[in-house]
Amino acid sequence: MKVDYDPEASSLLIEFDGSGADDTEDVAGGVCLVGHCNGDPKWIQLLAADRNVAALDEAAERFGLDAEGLRAAARAAFAAPGREITIEVGKRLPLSDEEEPERARAA
Repeated sequence: MKVDYDPEASSLLIEFDGSGADDTEDVAGGVCLVGHCNGDPKWIQLLAADRNVAALDEAAERFGLDAEGLRAAARAAFAAPGREITIEVGKRLPLSDEEEPERARAA
């Protein structure tokens, strides 16, 4: 995903792929907009982003997205305002004191 934070507008844009959206849905009272194509999210725009990061959780729940991944993307964008950042969010890694599920089953 690509993420960009515009500090002057306090707007955060998260893009999932290059395809355009055919519909836009308001989330969290209109502070979060989700562009989607047949329910498949293409982008999220968070308005007043510095005060409304929690709205990403509602967007994640409504569209089946990873809320932690969206919050991590937002933190990265806030740390580098005005620069487009590309992030790849993968599977969850086990905690250092946990075994990976495959290894635990094989033992």
